[in-house]
Amino acid sequence: MKRGTLKMKNTWLAGAMALSLIGTGCATKKYVAQQIEPVQQRVTGTENKNVEQDKAIASQGNEIQELDRDLSRTKEKLTDVDNKATQAGQAAKAADQKADGAQQAANGAQQAATNAKTFAEQGLDRLGRTVDSMNKFQMAKSATVLFAVAQDKLTADAKQQLDDLAKQASGLDRYVIEIQGFTDKTGPPAYNETLSERRAEAVARYLAVEYKIPVRNLTLLGEGYAQPVADDKTRDGRKQNRRVEVKLWVPETGSSAGKAVAAGPAQ
Repeated sequence: MKRGTLKMKNTWLAGAMALSLIGTGCATKKYVAQQIEPVQQRVTGTENKNVEQDKAIASQGNEIQELDRDLSRTKEKLTDVDNKATQAGQAAKAADQKADGAQQAANGAQQAATNAKTFAEQGLDRLGRTVDSMNKFQMAKSATVLFAVAQDKLTADAKQQLDDLAKQASGLDRYVIEIQGFTDKTGPPAYNETLSERRAEAVARYLAVEYKIPVRNLTLLGEGYAQPVADDKTRDGRKQNRRVEVKLWVPETGSSAGKAVAAGPAQ
């Protein structure tokens, strides 16, 4: 009886213990589940956050790569700009050098033009002075040839005087022989003018034929009774008035023409 009771008691106790264990197991699982679920949620949330962070990091990495590429392109552009700036600076320097050379050339041309102008002005001034001097003549020699009444023929004495004057002109480059014929008051004025012209022509003809004096170097004029040198009321006075005055003119220069007449004083 006791054994049976004890056996039943043990069986019941075992069952109770089993139920207790089963109940305890369910309670533990639930407790564990209650304790684990928040942790799991946090872990899941952390994983989600990690995924988002990974995405953000990846996006930032992409952005960093893009920025790096932009930076590289910017560096390339800056390098290109720097190269262009360097080339521009070199071109500007070369242009400055060319401009300096052009300015120097312009200054040289201006100086040359100024020198040429000065030289030309000096040359023109010298030429002007030379022309002025050449147009100014001085009398180197003179002679007075006398004629008989109503005559236009040269006497031996007249020819001698013309010979001396022609020899004085020989060898000169530039000269003029001025021939002026005159008469006394005897006779009509028109006749006297014609007679004075024939006397001047006789002198010019003698110089041109005998001494080859160029006609272009001879100037002659018959003036009749225009410039008497003596009293025409006397015989000797009328003789002095029947004359041809011959004058040798040379330029007032230091040329050989001017020097050649230095030895021959005017008469």
